[in-house]
Amino acid sequence: MWEGAPARSDGGPRAVDVDDAGDLAPAAPDPAVSTAGPLRPPGRASSALTGVARAAAARWRRLAPTRRVAGLLGATALVAALVAVGGVAAGPEYAPVARASFEVDDLRTAPTATAWSTDLRSALAPGAEADCVGFDGSTRLGDDDVLVTTSAQGYVPDSGCEDAPGRLARLDARTGEVLWVADVAEAVGVDAIGLQASVDPATGDALVAVQSIVGSGLARIDTETGEVREVLRGPPDDGATDQVDESDGSDGAEGSDESDGSDGSATGGTADGSDPGYDPEGSGPSTGTGTGTGTGSSTGTVLQVEGLSTTAVVVSEQPVERFSDGGAAVSQGGRSLYRLYRADDLSAPTWTGNAGAGLSVRLVGDLLVIDVGDEPLVVDARDGAVEPLPGGLRNVESWAASLDGVVLSGRAGGEPTMVSLDSDGALRWSARLPSTSYPSVTDSCISVTVPGGEVTCLDPRTGDELWSRTLQAPGRGGDDGDGGPGSGEAEQVQAYFGTATDDVLAAVVDADEQGDPSGLDRGKEVHALAALSGDERWVTELPVASYVIATSRTTGYAATFFPSGRDTPTLIAFDLSDGRTLWTIELSSGSFTSAFWGPTLVRVDPDGVVHGLTTGVELAG
Repeated sequence: MWEGAPARSDGGPRAVDVDDAGDLAPAAPDPAVSTAGPLRPPGRASSALTGVARAAAARWRRLAPTRRVAGLLGATALVAALVAVGGVAAGPEYAPVARASFEVDDLRTAPTATAWSTDLRSALAPGAEADCVGFDGSTRLGDDDVLVTTSAQGYVPDSGCEDAPGRLARLDARTGEVLWVADVAEAVGVDAIGLQASVDPATGDALVAVQSIVGSGLARIDTETGEVREVLRGPPDDGATDQVDESDGSDGAEGSDESDGSDGSATGGTADGSDPGYDPEGSGPSTGTGTGTGTGSSTGTVLQVEGLSTTAVVVSEQPVERFSDGGAAVSQGGRSLYRLYRADDLSAPTWTGNAGAGLSVRLVGDLLVIDVGDEPLVVDARDGAVEPLPGGLRNVESWAASLDGVVLSGRAGGEPTMVSLDSDGALRWSARLPSTSYPSVTDSCISVTVPGGEVTCLDPRTGDELWSRTLQAPGRGGDDGDGGPGSGEAEQVQAYFGTATDDVLAAVVDADEQGDPSGLDRGKEVHALAALSGDERWVTELPVASYVIATSRTTGYAATFFPSGRDTPTLIAFDLSDGRTLWTIELSSGSFTSAFWGPTLVRVDPDGVVHGLTTGVELAG
């Protein structure tokens, strides 16, 4: 092994080092040597250390060359192991990405670059006034693409915005390229004020509901080409351009089943003749005779889309007299015809039924829950099978997809209760809740939050409680629990969902901050709790009027919303390991668009130009 010459002590040249090739190289200045003043004699401690060092050096020189090489390699491995362990222990910890389809770009610094810009107003709404049309790209399609819908802004009579378009486009959110544009409102035949889209995972087709001032329409669209495959619309006076099938889909159709209620598929009238809210006429499954060009049973009804999922849609037909010219319901009397369709076939309903106006229906996946009378029903959109809603649940207040089924919360026997149904509508489990709550649902945890700061996690498969904990209000301490100034109880808790992490994101709001009309003050703390244990990963403080809208691998995003329009919405990015704020930017002023279109953060200008934003820096995988 190479060794440098010993240093001279007479003030001459210092020792030289040997580079990797074995050549001599000038030695770097020794930072331990000071030239600020005269040298002092060493003390006893330094003399002792010097003696030890000299003994070690002498022993090193007596070793054989092979022993020296082995010693160096061992020392190098030990140092590398210590550095690796120390780095892991000291580095930030991030929860694993549980739902890649929700993951967005990891922007560790504020976006300062524009990756692309696209003039959507020219592509989707040519000729429309800039302040009359809005755009939203929240419906994700694959990894990078989104479906962009138009909506009418400021839609009131004589506003000049009556002719706002109802178009749908497929956009590559990585490049800004518009792949196709479909005029859905023209295909359906209604004046659109807004669109709602969902994507069938089996076929890849999109179901697009077109909402008008009075009535709705529906189209099934090939997302590869933008071709309109099927439409479902109301009678001619609702804007339909083709002849409308006036059958109710149950009489005279092959395979229809007009139930008398004896098979358990429907409930009949009450003993005193009062309207129970549901009529068995036409309630059985039916192949129907519809052609897909309309479903109105008379020229005096309008079609309303009542529920839209990725695999099904439920519509109603209601008398046009129930609505004012502005779309408000002015009459609740009479009955309505309800129809349930599979997403891949709008030509014939799998189920039809008559019910009183104002019927409450909830559609999740293939299951339709009809909350009516004393015996709510569940209908399977795949075959029209109708069964009583299991679990004794009444007054359904919340519903969400869970493990290919649905979880519902409401009341059973007067007590707050949650039930879980499998994909066939059979009961998985039923659990009492501490109070009425709107749960946040993932495959790892159903988190229930109630006033007072309590957060409880239920196992989605069994309904058993996994853990429960109480959060403290911002800026408060103490555990006395007496409700006084030192109490750690909060006044409000909210849960968030739709993020890429399975962590429970729960927020607790200080009672003193809830009255702030602007929501600008930071009075809400968001806690990230591990789904399986309830352990707190991090906590961050956000404005009261803000919501966690997305997460990436290491960064979370919260947006403020101010419906009054007095303030500019903002986006706040924070670290998912410790909750610290990374950066804040203003969003599109007065816009109702989503901040992220697919994985990309976007800004929509008032003139309809959308920009894909980036930091210009990508994290290593």
